[in-house]
Amino acid sequence: MILLSTVMALAGPRHYSSNIEGDVNADGDVNIADINVLIDAILSSSSDLKFDVNGDGDINIADVNYLLDLIFTGPSIPMVDTGMYMGIVGYNNALYTRDIAYLDSTTVTGFNDFVASLTTESGRLLYYSVDNALDALNRAACPRNLQNVAIVTFTGGLDQGSLMMTDKYDTEAEYAQALKTRIQEEKVYGRSIKAYTVGLMSDNVKDAAQFRSNLYALASDSVKAIEVASMDEVAPCFQAIAEDVVGRNMSETLTLVFPGVGTGTRIRFTLDDVNSETVNDSQVYIEGTFSLKSRSLTDIVYKGMTCTAGDSVVATSTDGVFVNMVFEGIQLDSEECIEKDNIQEWYLIEGQNEWEPSTEFSASRLPDVESVYYSTLVMLQLDCSSVMDENFADMQQAVNAFMDRLQNVNADVDPEETGLFTVNGVSFQMVAVDGGTFMMGVDSCIVAEGDANLDEMPAHEVTLSPYSIGLTEVTQELWNAVMESNPSSFNDDLQRPVNQVSWEDCQEFIARLNELTGKNFRLPTEAEWEFAARGGIDGNATIYAGSDSINDVAWYFDNSYAMGVDSEDYGTHVVGSKLANELGLFDMSGNVAEWCADWYGAYTQDAQTDPAGPETGMRRVVRGGGWFSFDGDNRVTARSYESPNRRSNSLGFRLAL
Repeated sequence: MILLSTVMALAGPRHYSSNIEGDVNADGDVNIADINVLIDAILSSSSDLKFDVNGDGDINIADVNYLLDLIFTGPSIPMVDTGMYMGIVGYNNALYTRDIAYLDSTTVTGFNDFVASLTTESGRLLYYSVDNALDALNRAACPRNLQNVAIVTFTGGLDQGSLMMTDKYDTEAEYAQALKTRIQEEKVYGRSIKAYTVGLMSDNVKDAAQFRSNLYALASDSVKAIEVASMDEVAPCFQAIAEDVVGRNMSETLTLVFPGVGTGTRIRFTLDDVNSETVNDSQVYIEGTFSLKSRSLTDIVYKGMTCTAGDSVVATSTDGVFVNMVFEGIQLDSEECIEKDNIQEWYLIEGQNEWEPSTEFSASRLPDVESVYYSTLVMLQLDCSSVMDENFADMQQAVNAFMDRLQNVNADVDPEETGLFTVNGVSFQMVAVDGGTFMMGVDSCIVAEGDANLDEMPAHEVTLSPYSIGLTEVTQELWNAVMESNPSSFNDDLQRPVNQVSWEDCQEFIARLNELTGKNFRLPTEAEWEFAARGGIDGNATIYAGSDSINDVAWYFDNSYAMGVDSEDYGTHVVGSKLANELGLFDMSGNVAEWCADWYGAYTQDAQTDPAGPETGMRRVVRGGGWFSFDGDNRVTARSYESPNRRSNSLGFRLAL
């Protein structure tokens, strides 16, 4: 224990908000004091569950080891969902911290209470507060879909006292320059920091030039350095910043399918409404040079948008002469959404400044646009110095309105509406399926012609209520986020579908997922699965899910298993790497076969509403075919079955809700 205490003393305290994981003595810190309290609890045989920090039901040395990990790595911020995360620091001669947490209608009251608890005192640790905010952002445990990181600093004057808190700098100018460099160069989970400053120069500030210099030094660019003339302007200014932050909380993923061309061909995809006469005037486009060898676009220029895909993008897959290319994280400068019908492809005519339209960029291979909601992390710095006395209540009111706007983002990003869910930092998409009536199965003549099996008949009328189904099969990444394990073969890429899971394993996964999300996820019924595979009410009656050509939509025997164990195509593939069907669903045919909720049984000719299969049985329904299934087993009507405890490297599942 002496050695342990020495190690912990050297490690120093890690400060986090109260009621956070590992803070067993509830003092707001996770450090040696918590270790000592926990050891006392173990020696006294305490049964208080607050000391069971690892949640295994016992209070023993394992909890000490778990707490040690928390102290050295920092406890994880509870990542409830995609949306807004926030922390606040009030500063005068000390720092007062409300640590980073999810901001929504249930937590905003705690943030409001913290702001109400702030009081004014002499001193103004402006630089030191921003410095610590940058540190907090860098050690925060963030959602994987974090896109925006912001610091918003409100100040009523100059820095007074920060040099006393560190021995790194000799002058205020030196400290300010160091912070400017940090803000411009540091990244949080790969994201640049947007820093806003709002300055209300108090009457006792005589060095106006230094005051304004601080505003610019602590902002990420000059546009974000804002000086206001009175307190009346602060609340509208905060609201404008909130709108700017909120407006960047959603981006779009654009998937383009186009024929490959010769190396060196310059290609432009215009996203605004232009024609052959106005293409040179396009204000929104993606332009790059095609490489035939690497199947990629290089030297990419993004006009009228930002995009996280970078200046070189490799095709995600090829299909005959066509390449599929994905551009993630697109945000138009206009803050509007991409109009899919406006997208056109052009080739630059060599030696001329003219663009030729592509005749092969046709309606049969329209681009796909997906709206993706991301998470934002905001640190708010508030001047609590004595010069703010007469304006302090107005500032608190403006801050509360600012937080109300930010927390409404999480109300806007309602998973039930968007279909985007996040669990332990991993996001997955559900697709809404309108209810409707369809003919399930096949008629006798199709069976007689040898194009279907006996158990696919008789065709019968089925009416389904609206439901949601997974955009893709459950990935290994999502399984691991819920189960903290990965049973799969072909596990070199977590975006492959999970396999080697039985029907019973799926039920355990779903139970844990529902506990984490508070939702009622389940396996789809066989009828729901077939309806979705057919493309819903507007499906085109294709043989496979989305096409009559199996190679368009499926990884199956010919392009996977038959390639041999030494081929990179042997086995499962990253989900979504073939074309989707009419509902935008991927891999309904092929990749892995998918468990359904039903017991397997014979069809009847009776019309049914929301059928759930037989009440009992020996085997559960499996649909869709897998990577070593023959083409006939990948048809939308083809049926199969397995024992509920069966595991296979070609068996997986997708979710329904």
